[in-house]
Amino acid sequence: MNLTCSQFAKHALGLELYPSQARILDEFFQPGKSHAVWALGRRSGKTLMAAVACLYMCFVLEEEYRRKVRKGERWYVVTVANSQDQARIALNNIRQLIIESPFAQEIVRETADIIELSNNCVFKAIPTSGRAARGLACAGAVFDELAFATEGDANSGGRGIYDALSPAIAQFGGKGRILELSSPWLTDGIFYQHFKEASSGRFPFMQAVNLPTWEMNPNISQEFLDTERQRDPEKFKVEYGAQFASNLSALVNSDVIDACIDDRRAALPPRPEFQGAYVLALDPARGGVGRDDYTACIVHYENGTLVVDKFHSFVADFEINGRMEVNINAVEDWIKEQHRLYVFDTIVMDQFNSAGTIQSLASDLPITELTWTVSSKMKAFSKMRELFNAGQINIYRHEKALMQLKNLTVIYKPSGQWSVTGGKATGIDDLAFAMAGAILAASKDDDIGWIESLIS
Repeated sequence: MNLTCSQFAKHALGLELYPSQARILDEFFQPGKSHAVWALGRRSGKTLMAAVACLYMCFVLEEEYRRKVRKGERWYVVTVANSQDQARIALNNIRQLIIESPFAQEIVRETADIIELSNNCVFKAIPTSGRAARGLACAGAVFDELAFATEGDANSGGRGIYDALSPAIAQFGGKGRILELSSPWLTDGIFYQHFKEASSGRFPFMQAVNLPTWEMNPNISQEFLDTERQRDPEKFKVEYGAQFASNLSALVNSDVIDACIDDRRAALPPRPEFQGAYVLALDPARGGVGRDDYTACIVHYENGTLVVDKFHSFVADFEINGRMEVNINAVEDWIKEQHRLYVFDTIVMDQFNSAGTIQSLASDLPITELTWTVSSKMKAFSKMRELFNAGQINIYRHEKALMQLKNLTVIYKPSGQWSVTGGKATGIDDLAFAMAGAILAASKDDDIGWIESLIS
């Protein structure tokens, strides 16, 4: 009788798995199981578990696989990820376990992308490209973070590589194994589709596991989890709670925004003690009916709270070719006057829409150019959401700005990125983007990305 996978981990690799990790691995290698879908919270040890599974296939189940190939033919266990570098990280976890075990002497050849063992088992790292998988006799495949694999053409993306590898694994009959592991993401894509199939019970050969971090890793402290939940409940549900996210949702709950409104004040005048700490951000636009206004937002930090001092909108009262536009000279005069009063640490301007103003003022004022990209938007609005959820924003009742903030809508993408729009109510988000730019500049020393951590 073969060792169970958890027994192999303990006695051959020197690993004492957590109870949930041991149970999941042992269930995966029960007779009749060949396809696992693990939707687990961050820091659950899923990459380590996958490495243990790969080594169990190589050293304990090798006879089952060698009977399915010609004498002397290599058989493969592949690690698949969204990039070659990420696939190599998964492969390196396998390499490290081998090196630290008695099996180290079985390595006969290795490169950055392969580890070949004396029993003709080869571990190989490949990216999500169907072409990279063709021609291999694959006994097993580990798809790492498949929830974040983009859906591409027939030769790329999560579906392309899965479709390319499935026939190769079918060569090994019911003994071939597919392992999909990921932090949950969207309720679409191949990972979610397979998770629903595995959960349905209609496919006995599939194993579905969906557990939060605290059930997988008992060493995660409750204090840490409580802190992460308070910082950003939405992030926490996905990242640690292992819940799939809907494709469309509000950036910040309206009740959370209302709790941050300070009705005791209006816009604040400059205060001498904060001169040199204020940040001004501008969201340039032409203005006009049905269009974004040219807006500005002034903020500063006070005892860990982001104070929104003032919103400002420029009136489109300058006619150009029969169309009313914002007078840029008046904007520049306003910026100079505000700097004289507030003494800004930073003035942030979108370089795409305000190159002339930047060039005009840069020699005399602390101008910082901002390019709104997917990454910079994610960072700015992640920090905005974190501050609101923590109750660390003090904002006055500016009805237009508050309406825009409550209407901000997050559109999640299968790639793991997301974008923010003004939402279906108005589609206008000028004041919200000015505030986001100010937050990005004022919080410049913070680690304010969280999607990147989710998929690392």
